[in-house]
Amino acid sequence: MFLYGVSNFVDKFLIEKKIKDPLAMVTLSGLVTGFLGLVIGFISGFRYLGESQTVLMLMAGIFLIFYLIPYYKALKLDDVSRVAPLFQFIPVFTLILSTVFLKETLSTRQTVGLVLVVVAGIILSAERLESKLFRPRKAMWLMILSSFMYSCVLILFRFVVREAGYWTTLSWQYIGIGVGAISLLLLGRIRKSIKEGVGQLKSSLPLISANNGIALVADMSGSYAISLVAVPLVTIIGGIQPLIVLVYGLVLSLWFPKIIKEDIRKPTIIQKVASIIFIFIGLYLAYT
Repeated sequence: MFLYGVSNFVDKFLIEKKIKDPLAMVTLSGLVTGFLGLVIGFISGFRYLGESQTVLMLMAGIFLIFYLIPYYKALKLDDVSRVAPLFQFIPVFTLILSTVFLKETLSTRQTVGLVLVVVAGIILSAERLESKLFRPRKAMWLMILSSFMYSCVLILFRFVVREAGYWTTLSWQYIGIGVGAISLLLLGRIRKSIKEGVGQLKSSLPLISANNGIALVADMSGSYAISLVAVPLVTIIGGIQPLIVLVYGLVLSLWFPKIIKEDIRKPTIIQKVASIIFIFIGLYLAYT
């Protein structure tokens, strides 16, 4: 969670200060990750999963790159400490998907927990809390879409890894990321952005590489945890990420405002803290 928090702020810095079109960065990073998937597969003893499981993991990889599109758009619109906590919709979708596909029944306690998370997310993303101006920001809808796609990744990975093993499943998922990047590269706008943004990408390459490394380590750690225990037990731990991101945002805004400057007015902080508390309570009720 600490690594994801760092990556969130580096993402915000890059798309706000350095990179004109983050999709170009996503595409190039996806191609590198796809190549990494081939390397992992070769080292770990590359093997075919079977038609259905191979398709599922390629889909998971595609989702794992496409979920970044609404996420980056949300970061362009709002503070990291408002956007990142909305990833707590992931446990909500995970539990719903588990219920639908595994035919499990939600208890009253779980339903109350999910409702609390949703309400807290709406409050967190609200423009103002006055009744006439109480409306969710556009970033919330983008993050709901992003969270849904990431939830699909978790469910698909857990479904396949139980039989295929961690490294084989991971390699096919990363190859799927490469497939997703190639599909983005087919879009003329993306190719044009890459050509026009070569200078920006070169100047930011060390930071982009470091951020990709952090994100990959965080993703691999989360995937390994999912290979060991049920997805809900892993996602509940993510409940502490909003608090980590809030602390990072306060520190950066107070001491390094030229890097990141968030809204740290007292009413906004109170709104964020209250929402994060309700998110954590909701997740606790839903998963314990």
